[in-house]
Amino acid sequence: MTSPDSTWLAERTPPAPRALLARMQHALAGSPHAADRATRLGNAALACLREALPKGRDRSAALPLLAADALLTYACEAAAEEGIDALSRVCTSYDAQRMAELLGTPAS
Repeated sequence: MTSPDSTWLAERTPPAPRALLARMQHALAGSPHAADRATRLGNAALACLREALPKGRDRSAALPLLAADALLTYACEAAAEEGIDALSRVCTSYDAQRMAELLGTPAS
């Protein structure tokens, strides 16, 4: 069964390349439940970053990094659909300092 978030991702235009969309949907399916789409997308992005970090500069990190980037972009898009307060919340929740805290890595 396809989730509403998975359908929402698949309906974005222009469409994501098939492999990228599949990676994003996989991360989204495995991310913790949250009340709103933007947070679910952000959580999925964190999962992708956690996967990519141990790989360092290895080429195998590329797809999870691209998926994380796209998911954070879509988190902002989903929040913007809700309004300026939701967008502000997402921008604060996933700024560089907060991302470092969530990922357990030192901030640069």
